[in-house]
Amino acid sequence: MVPKKGEEGLDKTTVIKRIIMTLLTVLVIMYVISVICRASFTQVNTIIAKETIAYNAVTCDCFVIHEETLVTANGGGIISYMVEDGEKVSVNEPIAGVFDSVASAGTKQESERLQKQIQQLTQLQANAETLTKTPSELDKEVGNALIRANIERHNGNLSAAALIADDILYTINERQLVTGKSLHYGSKISELELKNSQLTLEMSKGKKSKEIRSPSTGYFVSSADGYENAFAIDQLDKIMPENMAEGAIQKKEVADNVIGKTIGGVYWYVACPVTAEEALKIKNAYRLQLDVPMVSSDKLEVELYSVNQKHKSADAVVILRGTFMNAEMASLRKGKFSIILRTYQGIAVPKTAVHEQTLTREVTDDKGNTTTESKVCAGVFIKFGNEVAFREILPIFSGEDYVISSLSPDDQQDVFLQNPGALQVYDEIIVEGANLYAGKIIGRNV
Repeated sequence: MVPKKGEEGLDKTTVIKRIIMTLLTVLVIMYVISVICRASFTQVNTIIAKETIAYNAVTCDCFVIHEETLVTANGGGIISYMVEDGEKVSVNEPIAGVFDSVASAGTKQESERLQKQIQQLTQLQANAETLTKTPSELDKEVGNALIRANIERHNGNLSAAALIADDILYTINERQLVTGKSLHYGSKISELELKNSQLTLEMSKGKKSKEIRSPSTGYFVSSADGYENAFAIDQLDKIMPENMAEGAIQKKEVADNVIGKTIGGVYWYVACPVTAEEALKIKNAYRLQLDVPMVSSDKLEVELYSVNQKHKSADAVVILRGTFMNAEMASLRKGKFSIILRTYQGIAVPKTAVHEQTLTREVTDDKGNTTTESKVCAGVFIKFGNEVAFREILPIFSGEDYVISSLSPDDQQDVFLQNPGALQVYDEIIVEGANLYAGKIIGRNV
């Protein structure tokens, strides 16, 4: 039987409706599955927990005080130094020569540079098997030396910059040795020795009118800045904040015949203007260090000499003293230094990654009775396999945007849940992730 035209049209409409309903049903099912997946899995960003060091410090503008004796040279002639800045000299020891010409003085300086290079290469060749510095330590030395060389060049001390350049070359050669490169310096040493012999012959033809000797025992510096003996060593406890205000410390004009100075005494001193609150922190610190990057990549050990203030709530001048000496320390006068009050070692954790969770544990007393204890603990979520886990942190220092979690075995005893314990090095700290909770399944890192 042939269907009527109306019935045939109705059948097509019904088929289309059924197809549309089926597609809608599939879309709804897919949406439900997507919601379930998003509820069960999460995408996270993580960082690796690494051990780090943080410092609680007071930073201020400081003034370096030495016991200084000016060295003078009267009469004409060209000065050629026989010792380097920061080198220790004895009283009456020759520290410079006066030559009749620039050529003679320049030849002398060039000969001294060659002798230093020969000595360095010979020492490197002899000690190649026993070098103990790491490449990173040597990289720091090169970086600091480059800064010093640039400062000397900017100040017009080209000869000092050249000497620092020699030190940089030595450190680079040392780095090549410690990284396994076999270097042979024999031919280079022979070349330098031949050149030095020629310079020695030239010097024998020149005239040196006289020698300049050190007036005292100490460390020699081939310059003067006009602040020598601005504060007497025996009056350091009398320095007050008004004595260190801008323009209060008078800079004297350096005489034309001054060719340098010697720094005597066992100690150098640093005068640091601070607030009353900062003075109290420094006074109560168990151990003090000074961070002066232009002098050393290491922190300088110092001790508290005096705290000068009119009353306990007044601003103060803190006087620190130390003994470390090198060319940079001998030449240093003032700058912004950090007085380190305490060092903290642990894991740096971004504050945005810190969460609070209520943790529960069972405690059994001596009589065998078991009770349940709960505590709100600070911690972080970490990626543990393909799950989210919670680890407690033990804050010992708080910076602007991070906290330091202790790794000390003594502090680890304070963890509320000994199992699994606190955050450890190499844990993957979750810094981004939605609806985090312990046990949640992790999809992938983004």
